[in-house]
Amino acid sequence: MRLLRKFLSQVGSKYRPEELLNINNKRFTETIDVSLPRDRMTYNGFYLGQDRRWFTPSSLLLQKLAQEDDTKKAYVDRDAAWLFVVGKDIFEENVQRFQGDVKPGRYCLVMFGEGCIGYGRFETSGDRRVIKNMFDVGDFLRRE
Repeated sequence: MRLLRKFLSQVGSKYRPEELLNINNKRFTETIDVSLPRDRMTYNGFYLGQDRRWFTPSSLLLQKLAQEDDTKKAYVDRDAAWLFVVGKDIFEENVQRFQGDVKPGRYCLVMFGEGCIGYGRFETSGDRRVIKNMFDVGDFLRRE
């Protein structure tokens, strides 16, 4: 729960899930009451993400956060979006505009149009600023 709250505050979200279910370090909300014992469950409800060294959000959670006005977002064009989806980082000059208070060392959602394609950490690399790819929607295809 601590890692989830930290992630939500870093992207500037006001979303706070009421009840959480933990199944194998995966976080779920809006769960459904079923008769299976918890040790036999693999999925139940709205999948928020997984706790690892840091919280890894699901694409469902990212889409939900993208609808909020307060979240920190970086809007990119088609070419930069494609590079981000295949796992590359985005240089600041390829960002069309920022929404919210995006600062170095903080997370932001990467947006193409009105859809969220992932998130990254805004960092300084040498004399350039980049959005380091932390998760993108192409991750599922690369793992398969």
